[in-house]
Amino acid sequence: MPSDEEVLIKMKQGDEAAFSTIYRHYHASLYIYLLRFCKIPSLAEDLVHDVFLKIWEIRDRINPQLSFSGYLYRIARNHVIKTIDKLATDQAMREQLFAQLNEPVSSTPEQMVRAKEYDRLFQEALAQMPPQRLRVFQLCRQEGKSYDETAQLLGISRNAVKKHMVLGMRFIYEYVHRYGDIMVAVYVAQNLLS
Repeated sequence: MPSDEEVLIKMKQGDEAAFSTIYRHYHASLYIYLLRFCKIPSLAEDLVHDVFLKIWEIRDRINPQLSFSGYLYRIARNHVIKTIDKLATDQAMREQLFAQLNEPVSSTPEQMVRAKEYDRLFQEALAQMPPQRLRVFQLCRQEGKSYDETAQLLGISRNAVKKHMVLGMRFIYEYVHRYGDIMVAVYVAQNLLS
């Protein structure tokens, strides 16, 4: 491939051949990068195409003197995050993925690994919560106590319990999202939202 800067300048000017050169050069490595997050080959391929479409749409904002690969991978990571968020809120997409995730854990080695990974990340996230937030989470989610019961037990207001729960669930989701793959993050989203 000619120098990145030369190809990027041509692409910025609307040269489709330059864009194709960049696409061919980065496609495989970007696919592998995204596959590490989502573990679903077809989804990783869709994400790659989305990222390159975005690159084409915003090509006039690309600075050829800066690292293009850094820019490309940042866009890819942001796109994965948006996709995870969409999966967490789009009922139809969630149901489709949950059907795969809710098969018995012992049915495949991959599902067993995913369940262990979820549990490990979940426990790590809990260990990093402030003590009061952790206690609220344990009482409400793990022991099934109501917000009112938890407030009474801990001597805090119901609103404080609610705030701790919202912040705790958000922290767990973001932790798993940051350190796990897309399927684990979706699994966490399902468990936190249910």
